[in-house]
Amino acid sequence: MKYLLNRERLRRIQFESIEPKYVALKSIIHNQTLPTQVRWEASLLLSKIIKKNSRSSFKNRCFLTGRGASYSRFFNLSRIQIRELARDQKLPFIKKLSW
Repeated sequence: MKYLLNRERLRRIQFESIEPKYVALKSIIHNQTLPTQVRWEASLLLSKIIKKNSRSSFKNRCFLTGRGASYSRFFNLSRIQIRELARDQKLPFIKKLSW
């Protein structure tokens, strides 16, 4: 599962490098005062940029196990890891109520 974490980390790093250009092109596309031709060219450039580096292609994963399902953003952990760490009282302010 570590390879999934590494792949996700690389995707995010790649997106960080193109993010300023991405934001600039998005603002050009949504600006209604600019000519249509300029906005069309900006959309073509944007489609070339985000083939693999789309922001929507990111998958949040548990940083301990790499599990993608049942992910909690608050802890950056999967539900299984939250349950185990809560049982061992390793998460702050969290207690497991049922034993």
